[in-house]
Amino acid sequence: MRAAIVKGVDIISMSWTIEATGSNGSDIAALEAAIDDAAKAGILMFCSANDQGIARDRSFPSASSTKHIFKIGAAEASGNIWKWAGDPADIDFIFPGHNVVKERPNDAPLDKCKTLTGSSVATAIASGLAALVLYCIQLGALNTQYLKLSGAATTMKDFEAVKKHERMKEAFMAIGVQKKYVEVWDFFGEAAKKAESATREGKMSIVADLSQRLKTTKKYN
Repeated sequence: MRAAIVKGVDIISMSWTIEATGSNGSDIAALEAAIDDAAKAGILMFCSANDQGIARDRSFPSASSTKHIFKIGAAEASGNIWKWAGDPADIDFIFPGHNVVKERPNDAPLDKCKTLTGSSVATAIASGLAALVLYCIQLGALNTQYLKLSGAATTMKDFEAVKKHERMKEAFMAIGVQKKYVEVWDFFGEAAKKAESATREGKMSIVADLSQRLKTTKKYN
């Protein structure tokens, strides 16, 4: 955590949980202090549910005092929360985390591939989506500078703003959320299809459009 803060990262992904015990009090306190410092530094943080089912989750990092941390749970292919992820009310978002393909060498049949299950997998995916959101808005801002656009065009101020916890939450909601499951396919699917045959300028235009939709606040239903 401390090294990440020093390096000035934008995102910290914590695909692990730690239970507080009678013997690790000082370590938990040090972790909480580091998490608080990361929040003050404006770093987006994602952590995992502890996958203990309906038992109350008091594990760290999610049990830390800061509110600027996303708690992520695993979802099944149906889009429903995985039964072991815990109480949906205690989780910010859910992402694929049940039988997720780890690797697929030589396009092997899916039933022959190694898979992973758990909220730690979902946390990594959530962090990756946040990175994609940042990249889209940053690229949109650079496109604005290159073309010398004005008006409502995406700017670097938008890029800095979406690094904040609440604005990233809004971006996820703008992508589309059902029962806390972030449905990325409608938002990015058509854009990705268009980009396959687009020119370089066309691809930049597609990303600029995505950045506009991601950086605009309170536009979702």
